[in-house]
Amino acid sequence: AVRRCWMEHMKRVVVAFVSREGQTGRIARHIADRLERRGMLARLIDLGQGETEAGADDCEGAIVLASVHRGRYEPSLSSFLMRHGPTLRRCPSAFVSVSLAAAAVDPKERVALDEIVQHFLHEVGWHPDAVLHAGGAIHERDLGLIERYAVHQIVEQKHLPLDSSGDTEFTDWQEVDDFVSAFAERVGDTSPTAGR
Repeated sequence: AVRRCWMEHMKRVVVAFVSREGQTGRIARHIADRLERRGMLARLIDLGQGETEAGADDCEGAIVLASVHRGRYEPSLSSFLMRHGPTLRRCPSAFVSVSLAAAAVDPKERVALDEIVQHFLHEVGWHPDAVLHAGGAIHERDLGLIERYAVHQIVEQKHLPLDSSGDTEFTDWQEVDDFVSAFAERVGDTSPTAGR
């Protein structure tokens, strides 16, 4: 009974994501884990798999993640944001945009990413409290020949280093953790485990 009472007072945060190659899903699971370590209940929803959205409107906060490819996000993301717009407007919310370009050091890349995100957010009518550009990853074994060629062109153009193993991760996990901490404070992180 004590555990149930304690759980009823935990802040509920929806972590919804669309992942094409898997890194966005990995970041989403990491975020959910960090929120739970802070004493919150995280409801993970994989929009790309058609998972039920039950509980998506019964939350005190929401973090939405998606990868950008060729300047666009997956249509399932727009649909989710349209369906749950009232919830996203009433509670603290954040958007994590995942891309290879986020790892680039050229300031013009960041400006271009900001424009893509702002255009998208304007289209769907959502104004999240915070936006994070997170670096994606390359797993060459999962790429077809044409995709591998295209990714190598992008990496060369952005002067990004590739690991010889074929697996290169550009996600700055400390940046993600700092983002989650700031978001948790915005939601009202009052648990005794905050910050652990």
